This record gives sequence, C-alpha cells and structure tokens, in this order.
Amino acid sequence: MTDTTTSPAGRLGARERAVLERLLPGLDEKLAAHPLAELEKRGGPAIPAFREAGGAGLLVPTEHNGLGADPLEGIRVQRALAMRSPSLAVAAMMHQLSLASFTEYLTAHCAPDAFEWILLKTIAGENQLVASASAEAKRGGSMLEPTMRARRDGSNFVISGSKKPCSLSQSMDWFTASVLVEGDEKYDGHLAMAVVPAATEGLVRRPFWESEVLAGAESDEVVLEDLVLDESLMVFTDQKPGSRMDILQIRGWTWFELLAAASYVGVAGLLVEKVMASPRVSRAELGALLVKLESAMGAVENVARDMAGSMEDPGGQMAHSLLARFHVQETVMEVSTAAAELAGGISFIRDTEVGYLLQATRALAFHPPARAKALPALAGYFLGEDLDTTVY
Repeated sequence: MTDTTTSPAGRLGARERAVLERLLPGLDEKLAAHPLAELEKRGGPAIPAFREAGGAGLLVPTEHNGLGADPLEGIRVQRALAMRSPSLAVAAMMHQLSLASFTEYLTAHCAPDAFEWILLKTIAGENQLVASASAEAKRGGSMLEPTMRARRDGSNFVISGSKKPCSLSQSMDWFTASVLVEGDEKYDGHLAMAVVPAATEGLVRRPFWESEVLAGAESDEVVLEDLVLDESLMVFTDQKPGSRMDILQIRGWTWFELLAAASYVGVAGLLVEKVMASPRVSRAELGALLVKLESAMGAVENVARDMAGSMEDPGGQMAHSLLARFHVQETVMEVSTAAAELAGGISFIRDTEVGYLLQATRALAFHPPARAKALPALAGYFLGEDLDTTVY
C-alpha cells in the first residue's frame, strides 16, 4: 500500500492527501499508478477512477447518501487531486460546484424529507457526475447572463442554446444549465437552473477544446436543440439578468473561487515536487517557493473555515474568497515560473511535464471573474460598500 501521507518529495501536500485517502480511500494510489500524460489525455483513467471512488458524493450531506465533506475538506481534496492530475481537478471542481450549489439551495428551501432531495441522493448514491453550465464564456456583459432560453410549453419547457467550454461533457450523467425563462406567467424573464439528464434527446456534444493542456477535463461544447424538459427538473429563482446575486448565488460562487484556487495551488505543487527532487536546488531556493505556495493555500483555507462556520456574512466571505483567489493566481504564476527555471533548461527540454504544468497553471486567470472587474469591486467593499457581484 502506498503511503499517501507523504509525497515522493517529502511532506508537500501530505495533509491534503491524507484527507483524500480518508474520504476517497484508494483513489490517490490509483492515480499515482499512471503517468501524468495518461491521466491528462482525453478518455484517460482519471475521471473513471474519481467516479468509482465515490467522488460524486463528496460534498453531499451524509443523510443524503453523501460523504458530508465540509469546505475545508473539499478544498484539500481538490489540491490533492490536482497534484496527481490537473485535468481531473478541473473536472471535479465543476461537478462539486454543481453539487455544493444544489445542496445549498435544497437546504434553504426544502425540508430534509422533501422530494427534491431524491435527485441528490441518486447522484451521490450511484456515483453520477454533473456538468455545470452556470457561466458563459463571452466578451463583454455579464458571464452569468445565460444564452440558453427555456420556453414554457404546457407542463414542459423547451430549451435551446449552447455552453462552451463545458467540463465533463463526455462523462456527465447530468447537465445543469442556467437558463432565461420565457413564456411563463410567474417566472418570465427570470433566471432558472435546468437539471437535464445527459441522455435526453436534444442534448448534443460537439468538439471545442483544441489544446492538449487540460484536455482530460473534457471541456467541449454542449448544445441543447429544442430539448424538452419536465417542469419538475427546473429550479426557479427570483433573479433577473444583470441583478445582484442573492445569498445562495453568492455562496455558490464563493465555493467556486475556493475550489478553483485550491486546484491551481495543487498544479503548481506538482512543479515544486520536481524541484524538491533535484539535488541541484538549494534549500534556500526551495524554501522561498514553499513560503509562497503554502501561504497562498493558507489564505484559501481561512475562507473555507469561515464559510463552514457561519452564513451570516456571505458577501464578506465572497470578498475574501476573491482576495484569496487573486493571491493564488499571482502566486501560482510566480512559483511555477521560478520552479521551472530552477528545474533547468534540460529538464524543460527533456521532461515534457515541466512545460505542460507551466501552461496548466496559467488557466486560473481564465476563470471568472476577470481581474479588471473584480479589483475595483474589492476596493469598494473595503471602502464600506456592498460587494458588487455584477462583476461576474
């Protein structure tokens, strides 16, 4: 049995791997048995291993067939996954965003024995994976203003539109999408979440992701072509496009920032592991990398602890999650660049993993919100204003 409390280079990531082993026993060992290139390719073994280990139910409460991981445990698992497979971490991150948001919604609006919990129990109990289409990759305007439309047709809704990129596009059992409701007496013009079985007629997958970097996350295009969905699989809200987020949306996107930040700390950690294994690197140089990397993870953990302990100040938690995310974004770039330099030119030439990981660490900058929008909002928050959530 592999000792999952330590990494090949020492204690880096040991705490996170211990949490992963406790919650998803055997997964780290299965991932470690494959080379990185195999884990990162399309159709590789990483996502099936995650499913088989029970990763689908990680954030679902134990009373609903899940593992009941709290935010701190969730982000530590994300970091551990990323230190084995960055693509798996990205795919798992989007699944966990869907499950955390859905759990938050049901907790706030439904009794523990309500019918709506049955779907969540099924997802966790049967290890089903959920793809999330809650943000749109587009220039200008709000990323949260959906391009998908859901038009009422009797007791059903007819949904059309596309999401690209959409992680887990090939492995998903469910597709959750933010939609704009049309033709409904009560919710016309409001935002809703459509929960779509992946096998539904009218759901089409199309190639989109052309880069080899993070290809294993299955981030292709998902198109809904006049897909018919029963009203029972629509989650309605009082929100309209362009309005500020409600408390549940704030909680959901705080989850996202923490999961994303922890994932990319893990990706940078893979590069640092390579440096730790090099006899040419001094301990002073290594220590400088670790100071930055572990401090960044500490910032993420602080918000996770606060989020687990209280729901009294969701806006403040989101603000601090954004602070942590942008701190991680800067730190990961600095650490990964320095680690690749310390590994040396020969390593960059002969070890294809160095160049791959260096590119993968840059992807955090592409996740919402954009720095140019978020930084003024953060300044406003600390000047005493409410956090401007329309930056998304």
